[in-house]
Amino acid sequence: MVATVGILLLVPHRAVAIDQFSRQYNTSCTTCHIGFPKLNDIGLAFKDAGFQFSEEDASFIATPQTLLSLPATGARASKMAFRSPAYATPPSAITDVDMRTLQQKYLKELSSAGRQISSLPFTYHFYLNPALDVDERTGKRSDQRSVRFARFNGDTVLEATGNYYAEYAHDQVGPEQRVRQTLEDILLPMLKALLAQFQTKPEVQGYVLEVSHHVCGKVLGVPWETAENVALALPQRVAIKFVAAQNPSEREALLGEGQVFLNSEAITLRPDGKSR
Repeated sequence: MVATVGILLLVPHRAVAIDQFSRQYNTSCTTCHIGFPKLNDIGLAFKDAGFQFSEEDASFIATPQTLLSLPATGARASKMAFRSPAYATPPSAITDVDMRTLQQKYLKELSSAGRQISSLPFTYHFYLNPALDVDERTGKRSDQRSVRFARFNGDTVLEATGNYYAEYAHDQVGPEQRVRQTLEDILLPMLKALLAQFQTKPEVQGYVLEVSHHVCGKVLGVPWETAENVALALPQRVAIKFVAAQNPSEREALLGEGQVFLNSEAITLRPDGKSR
């Protein structure tokens, strides 16, 4: 009986320690654990390092923040939805009355834009999803209803979110280069598809798109993969100029009239190839 009590007293203490490190480094318990309390390779390296991550490693393992508030459409689509995917968020999932009305009014156009985005020939797999950082094995079968009307900074905008399964090498491709690449490869084609349906609609004041991609590197010498979320927010008039621009330099010159975000933090892409 005494031994049983001892075990019960020890387990909560270890759980508190795990939660403490998780909160301290803003990361999931699964970063270091394969089920409680077994350690994975990073967990063992973390223990050997005196339970300390370097500043760079701590930044790399931190849970990526999202810019957009994601609608509650459900984690997975039904079997019927999987056979014939629906790309527009159901109006019933939108709480703002005015946005829900617009969602219902333009449901056909929203679905058409989503269908066009999903049919684009991206280099790596891409799926529209209301949730970011969805595992690729389930991404195609997950809920793809992510195109919706919303309010952003007081404006009525079209939002869309998705997961792009490109993997960037952390030590070879810097954050500004990763942002630029995802901007050109994914966010630009998404914006073109939405503009084709909505650039003449007076209710649409802008567009906000957010995509998750992946970054591979090492933490305490152990291979590690994480997600990054890149978002683009443009007013309608700037979005039209943006897709009409002839090259990346022209497009980046227009970003001063919009916003770019990395893990929900605003960044500025500068012509010298750096960001701040």
